[in-house]
Amino acid sequence: MNINLTDFVINDVNVVEVFLCKDITNADEIDVNINDDIENIIEKKYKKYKEERYKSYHYKDKIYTYELSNDNQYVSSKIMIKSEFISRKDCKSNIYILSSKIDKFPQYIFPCTNEIDNISIYSIKEYKINNRISLLLRYDYMNDFDTTAISKSFSIEYTHSPNVEINKINENINNLINTHINH
Repeated sequence: MNINLTDFVINDVNVVEVFLCKDITNADEIDVNINDDIENIIEKKYKKYKEERYKSYHYKDKIYTYELSNDNQYVSSKIMIKSEFISRKDCKSNIYILSSKIDKFPQYIFPCTNEIDNISIYSIKEYKINNRISLLLRYDYMNDFDTTAISKSFSIEYTHSPNVEINKINENINNLINTHINH
């Protein structure tokens, strides 16, 4: 199975995420929760990682993110440009590809309001493959004090730039999909 990144890096897309997922439960919901097997495979194969814990406030199309470990704060927006679900009958996991345009803004762009749409608390273990590709294990929590995740997801994240050698990146991502996470 091979994906073609050029199908997803359209209309100013700067991030492509490839998620392992289960079948679609209904038209609006894709389950990206992973089991411990996939987490163990990634943690055993890739030893070096960076882990950060975040708290994000969502309001309309803006996200205010606070890194809990170092006081870093930023505002961004993430607009989905294209998505595709790929069923892999020969594997336990399917693939969900999401291409997005992410923009960063000055902090003052995020309004002072009590009308927050959502608050999310999560940590991310990032395993860098190269300067453009990372493997991400994301753990979501109920509140600031939880140490046990209520959900876990795994994705391959590619940060796109128009001047990259897309064929080589495409090959790297397909190798990751077909050999390392082919479960």
